[in-house]
Amino acid sequence: MFLLEDVKRDSGRKPSIVLEATGHYQTPVVHYLEERGYLLIIINPLISYKSRASSLRKVKTDVVDAYLLCELFYKEELEPYKKRGIQLLNLRNLTRQHENIA
Repeated sequence: MFLLEDVKRDSGRKPSIVLEATGHYQTPVVHYLEERGYLLIIINPLISYKSRASSLRKVKTDVVDAYLLCELFYKEELEPYKKRGIQLLNLRNLTRQHENIA
């Protein structure tokens, strides 16, 4: 969080946060950043995979993945993350529970 505050102090505004979707694992991070008013852009892993596949470098590390996400942020018109309503989340959970029973 200190890095985000440093960027905010140096640039005069909060940075946008770009991350790859990780299903329910991203929820605590997204919630934390939303509460603090950060603009979030969550990229579908299929999009980042396709972008990685078109790259000449076939290396996969956290640093390379972060760089790729930054490139996508600057090159593509990505939509900001929209908080899902509680009703939609409840329906999604209900659907998952039904799939597990079937």
